Amino acid sequence: MTTEQTPDPTPAIGRRQLLWAGGLTVTLGALLAACGEEVEGEPGRVGYAPVPTPLPTLDVNDAVHLRTATSIEETILEVYGMITDSGALSEAPQAMLDRLIEDHQAAVVETVRLTERAGGEPYECVNAWYMDRVVQPLFEHIAGDPDQDIPPTDQPEHDMLVVVNGFEQMAASMYQRMVEQLVDREMRPDVLALGAQAARHGAAFAMLITPPPEGYFDPALFGETVDAVPGVLPVYAIPNLFGTLAAILIAVGAPSEAGTRFSIILETPADNSYIYEGMSCDA
Repeated sequence: MTTEQTPDPTPAIGRRQLLWAGGLTVTLGALLAACGEEVEGEPGRVGYAPVPTPLPTLDVNDAVHLRTATSIEETILEVYGMITDSGALSEAPQAMLDRLIEDHQAAVVETVRLTERAGGEPYECVNAWYMDRVVQPLFEHIAGDPDQDIPPTDQPEHDMLVVVNGFEQMAASMYQRMVEQLVDREMRPDVLALGAQAARHGAAFAMLITPPPEGYFDPALFGETVDAVPGVLPVYAIPNLFGTLAAILIAVGAPSEAGTRFSIILETPADNSYIYEGMSCDA
């Protein structure tokens, strides 16, 4: 009598498969154990990576805003000194720039006074963030840099006037924004006066760039077409109905083959350019 055997539906597990299965079980067990040992609310950690150190939270108070304003005033004075040393301005614009230098020197004294009133340590140095990211590229494209294959501008006086107008607009916007940022309400009229002065500076230099009557108002305010010169941004004494907090676009340098010029956006101070308490001129 022949007996038929039915094949076992479960295949035999060899030594290799057994070791693999055992290793997987140990690994999963270790992973679950690691997750289970963590403090409630934290994700499980695998390996030996160091625990991340949280970044410090820096307080932006009245003193920080005023220390930053002083650094912007010092930066403007540095820029105007560079323009003066270049000799690019003719007699009348240079005389106006000399007056602006006196006003910004007085503004430094005022922002230092307000900083001390706010309980802060004055910061009478240039703002390194603006010097590295705005001032240096602007002057590289105005003066030219053979090492970087950057030709000098074909309109040096115009470009210097544009730089002055841009920094005055930025200063006006900075002080306008500071009016609502300062906690000490009694200091707000002081910074507002500095902002109004910067706005007048910007308007005066705008009319050197775009002479009156065309230079008074931006035609777009009246729904009219702006007649722009290719590669040159139009500048007006009154570019908006109200004081703007928007970024200022500055275009300088030699025109490219397409007729465009180097442009950079000049914004009011923010987290990355604030002069926080504890920062020194050497830091």
